[in-house]
Amino acid sequence: MSLYFCLRETADITAFLAGASPLQPEPVSVSAALGRVLAADMHAPVPCPSTHRSTRDGYAVRAADTAGANPAAPVLLHLTGESPMGRPCGGTLQKGEAWRVYTGSTLPEGADAVLMQEFAALKDQPAESKDAPPVVAASAPCAEGENILAPGADMPQGTLLAQAGTRLGAHHMALLAQFFRDVPLYRKPVLGVLSTGDEFCGSALQSGLAACQSNTNALLLEGLAASLGARCLHLGTAPDNAQALGQHLRAAVPGGPTPCDVIVVIGGSSGGRRDFSAQAIAGLPGCNICGNDQRVSSGRPLTLARVGQTAIWGLPGHSLSLALAAQVFLAPLLQRLAGQQTLPQHMNRQPSVLARLGLALPVEGNAPTHYPVMLRREHGRVTAWPVAAGTGKTAVLRDMNGWITMPGSDDMSRGGLRRGAAVRVHLFA
Repeated sequence: MSLYFCLRETADITAFLAGASPLQPEPVSVSAALGRVLAADMHAPVPCPSTHRSTRDGYAVRAADTAGANPAAPVLLHLTGESPMGRPCGGTLQKGEAWRVYTGSTLPEGADAVLMQEFAALKDQPAESKDAPPVVAASAPCAEGENILAPGADMPQGTLLAQAGTRLGAHHMALLAQFFRDVPLYRKPVLGVLSTGDEFCGSALQSGLAACQSNTNALLLEGLAASLGARCLHLGTAPDNAQALGQHLRAAVPGGPTPCDVIVVIGGSSGGRRDFSAQAIAGLPGCNICGNDQRVSSGRPLTLARVGQTAIWGLPGHSLSLALAAQVFLAPLLQRLAGQQTLPQHMNRQPSVLARLGLALPVEGNAPTHYPVMLRREHGRVTAWPVAAGTGKTAVLRDMNGWITMPGSDDMSRGGLRRGAAVRVHLFA
């Protein structure tokens, strides 16, 4: 048995995760798309901008009309129109004319430059010429194309705006909203959480502390689901009874009143007299048991099953085991269902940091092994310390920052990792 707490990634788990596919897409308003995942590549349907636009406040002109203008001898142009913001211009600029424009205004036909307002002075006509348009005195010449954004200069039609599998941030929303009202997003996975244990099914709890104790693991999973863009549905608490546990589970599988995409059963996963999780899961109609392996977590088994497209996990009630299994195994499953695994690998990588290993770690068999670690800054560098095996203290949840993965012996040329070796620590979500 390992001296340090660990999870072993068996072939059953690897295959179970690889078999998950993204959920069906649905149209969602761009304003509600934050944190959701795109189900299709999004391309600009039109060029941006779609027309010639001004990049300055000033006057739309013909560049040739301003030739030779200077402060001592300004060129006079008749002000015959205005292009307001946010509306099509719909006019034509004639020779010797100017139109008032603003940053972002559409230019009138015939204009090929914008004279900045700093180089223009508006002059009223004499009283006897009150019907004549005002005059713009240009004190500097303009070059053709000056202060103009041509159609497609920002983004040509067909430009890739965001790739399928992108988890949308605020900057993606701002970009997509220029072209679309709705976008196709993968449906949010629904994570059903079912707690077990007679100790949590008695009379109403009297204190806030006791209530907190009964919900610790469920709250951990709810927080993880929220951080990954999934929705958590609490399925209640079942006593240590296979029949009662089965009733709770049947409500959450396909065809039940509260169907979920993933169900996690917390506790009752060992082989004791009051451990019924694996039995209740196996008893579900149409259930396919994909794995029930004692080697996964220091003697704490993990059950994998499917009913239709619903994945069912039996996880231990031990807080450290649950926290690590949820981060290492459950999080990638939720990400795959939400469509986040369709991007290239370098864009899906879990946030991580480099650290030095605080002590030597031997190879733990042929399978990859995951160790929870605490990060400490020591002697000017970050050191990762694996957690001792057998710890039952929930305070370790405060100290755990992430985990490291040790390849199996088939992938290691030496006997393990030496103290001080550089390791990549995957940070908890």
